[in-house]
Amino acid sequence: MDVTGISSNYYKPGNKVEFLNSEEVTSKEVELILGAQDTIHIAKYSFNSMLISNLLAKKAKEGVKVRIVTDSLSLSGSGKEWEKRKYVIDYLRSNGVEIEIFPFVPIKEVAGSIKPMNVKSHTVDNGSEVKTENPQNPTNDYENKSQYQLMHAKFVSVDGKKAVISGVNWSDGSFKNTDAGIFVEGKVIDDLEKNFWFLFKKSGGKDYEYIPRAEEAGNSNASLLLSDKDFQKTSYSAAVYNTVKNAQNSIYISAFVLSDPYLIKLLIDAKNRGVKVKVIMDPNTSPTYSNPNYETAKKLKEAGIIPRWYKVQTYNTNLSNFLHSKMLIADNTLIVGSANFSYRGLRINHEVGIQTDDKNAVSKAIEYFKKIWKENTSTIPYLPPPPPGQNQPTYDLSNDKQMVSIYE
Repeated sequence: MDVTGISSNYYKPGNKVEFLNSEEVTSKEVELILGAQDTIHIAKYSFNSMLISNLLAKKAKEGVKVRIVTDSLSLSGSGKEWEKRKYVIDYLRSNGVEIEIFPFVPIKEVAGSIKPMNVKSHTVDNGSEVKTENPQNPTNDYENKSQYQLMHAKFVSVDGKKAVISGVNWSDGSFKNTDAGIFVEGKVIDDLEKNFWFLFKKSGGKDYEYIPRAEEAGNSNASLLLSDKDFQKTSYSAAVYNTVKNAQNSIYISAFVLSDPYLIKLLIDAKNRGVKVKVIMDPNTSPTYSNPNYETAKKLKEAGIIPRWYKVQTYNTNLSNFLHSKMLIADNTLIVGSANFSYRGLRINHEVGIQTDDKNAVSKAIEYFKKIWKENTSTIPYLPPPPPGQNQPTYDLSNDKQMVSIYE
C-alpha cells in the first residue's frame, strides 16, 4: 500500500474489530502495552500522562522497542500542561524510548509571518533537540497554529498485529472527554504499521523496511483511513463523503468539530432524499477559539436538520468533558478515528481512522450514540455557570472562520 496516495474504495478482510467507548479506549491501550512482546508504536498528538509513561519505560527496559511520534505544536505553548508534556518526553527518552517530534510544516506561506523553510533544529526543553522545518519555534500563540499542519493521529500499535485507533490524547482532561475509538486485530494492521514508519521517518526517525507481520484474526472487514495534505488523495475524506453520499436510511454523527462545507452539503442532500440525519456537536468556545459548530447548526436548521448539543459539565480545562469523538455511522458503515469533520481534519492534518462494516461494532456505536443523544444533549447549547469572576461566554456566529488548529 502506498500511504502517500491511498484510495479508500476497498475493505481488507481477516480482522477482528471492536468499537470502544470513552471508558474502554485507554484501558484497551494499556492492555495492549502490557501485553506487547517486541514493539510498541504510538502516534499521539499530545500526552503528559506519567502513569502511561511509566508503563512504556518499563516495557522499554524489558527489551520491547517503544517508538513514539508526537506533534511539535503540542509542545510549543507555555504553562504547567506544556511543561509536563516536555518533562514526559525527557523522561521517556532517558529510559530508552525512541521519540520523534513531527516537524513544523506550514500549510502555506503567509506574507510577513512565515518565511521559506529550511530544515534545521532547535531545542524545546533541557537540551532536547527537535528536528523541524522552521529554524525558530513559530509561536506560543494559538492564533498562528492554524498555519501549520498537525500530526493529529491517536493510535497504539503493538507487535505489528493489534492496535487501538481513537480520538483520545494522553493529556490532562482528555480522559474525561466523551470520545470513541476502535480496537483492530488482523491484516489491516499492516497498513497502519506502514503509516507509522512513514510518520516516524518524516519526523526524523531512522528509515526502516517494513516486513508485514499481521495475521488473520477474524471475519471482519476494515479499511485504514488516512489524511495528509501531501497525499495525492486522502482516504479519510473519500470514505466520509462516500459513506454519507450512499446512505439510504440513517446517518449519525458525533462531532467535536463539524464544519467541512462539502460534508454539510452532503448531509443536507441526504436529508432531502429521506435519510434520517442525527447530529450531536460540542458547544465549547474559548478566548482564542470561535466554535464553527454554531454556524453549522444554523445551516442544518435552515435545511430541516435539528442538531443537538452535548451538555458541558465544567469550564475547568483540567477536568474538561468535551464531546471529543469523531464518529460517523451511516446505515451499516462505521467510521471512527482522529479526524474532525472539518476541512483541516479531512484533508490537511495527518489523521488516522478506521472504516468497517462489522455488525457488532456498528450496533454498539449506534447504541453509544443514542445513549448520549438521550441522556446528555439538548436542542440549545447547555453551558454550566461560569467560575466566579468570569462572564458567560458569548458566541459570535460570524466568526466561524477564526478556527484555531489546537482544536482541530
